[in-house]
This record gives sequence, structure tokens and C-alpha cells, in this order.
Amino acid sequence: MIRLNLFCLLILSSFYNQAAQVQITIMAPNKSVIANLVVFLTPIDLSSIAKATIFSPQVILQKIIKQKNKKFVPYIDVVQKGQIILFDNNDDITHHIYSVSGKNRFEFKIKGNKNKKSPILNSTGEVAMGCNIHDWMSGYVYVVDTPFFTKTNTNGKAIFNDMPTGQYQLSIWHPQLDVSNNTITQNITIGKQTSWQITLPKALLPIPKQESEDDFDFLEDY
Repeated sequence: MIRLNLFCLLILSSFYNQAAQVQITIMAPNKSVIANLVVFLTPIDLSSIAKATIFSPQVILQKIIKQKNKKFVPYIDVVQKGQIILFDNNDDITHHIYSVSGKNRFEFKIKGNKNKKSPILNSTGEVAMGCNIHDWMSGYVYVVDTPFFTKTNTNGKAIFNDMPTGQYQLSIWHPQLDVSNNTITQNITIGKQTSWQITLPKALLPIPKQESEDDFDFLEDY
């Protein structure tokens, strides 16, 4: 038993010695920082990543997207493949939520102060969302096939804790990023280097105005 516990400790020690906190700072061409960019790291060589890394969720987790003041909150989010979205209607009116994005299609009505779950998101990429009642509402969820994902904070930093060392493809996504597939990528090696500073090739396009010039609501029993 003592030998087994010592062996387990050595494995855990080896894993965490290979782990690092990674910081990626992303800036606009004018050097201002940008919040709420989706950033994810996909291992290039799986054999270089510790076996302790779990790629598929063992339970189906859910990401909460609120409908508040006739807006999607947050406007952008990111989930791992195999998860779901819980739509939480904080308004006292009905919303008719839909997405026609690839294989992650759904459509349903949510009455005021109720919630509803999306189907399991089994296809990677952009999920663009809207409301058939309030057609100015728009929001996005990006589905990734890696457990290493986040969004940039108010300082423009994407922070990853306990990252195994190895080679990764770094991807940056935003629906208003005016490049092919709204995504830029580059390969990085996490090891001696644990921080990167990246300047986007173009400024983000304006985010659409999330309100209507007309003030109207549909009946609750729509």
C-alpha cells in the first residue's frame, strides 16, 4: 500500500510539474485591449499531453444564457462539445429562441421568468442565436472540442491555469472579427514560454445594436 501511494504521488507530482499558468494578451491594432474574445487551445500532439487530461465531459454540463431586457446575456460565450445551454428568461414576456447554425439547430418558446434547455451541442463552431419575436436580439455561443477554453477579461487577457506543457493550436474567435471564419490561429509551445501578446490584424466590426426603435411586446400566451 505504501509503495502504491508513493507511485501515485510521483505521477501527480510529474503532472503538476508539467503544468503552467498561461496568459495570452490580445490587443486591437491601436494597442487597446479587447474583452470577451473566445480563446481556446487545442493540443497538436495528444501524446505530449498528460493522460489526466479529460477531453469529453463525464457529465453533461450547462452554460446559462439569460434573456434580460430583450437581450442575450452574455452576448458571447463558449462551451465544450457535448454540453448544453440553459436559456433563462429573466423578462416577463415570451421569447422565441432559435438557431439555424449547422447541426446545432434548435427552436422553442420560453415564457416570462421560465427557462428551457437546448439540445446537446455535438457539433463544433459558431451557434448564432436570435429571437423570432424580438428580431434585433442576437447572441453567439462557440462550441469547441477541447477542455482548454476561456474568454478574455477586461484587461484583454485569456488565462489558463494548470496547462500541461506541449504544442497547441491557439485559436481566437469573435463574430465581429473581420477575417475568414471570424478566427485567427497560430501554433504555440507551452513550456519555458507561458505568456504571449497578440495583436489582431483588424479592428473588430461594431456589435449590432441590441434594441428596437419600436416598443412592443407580444402577449404572454403567444
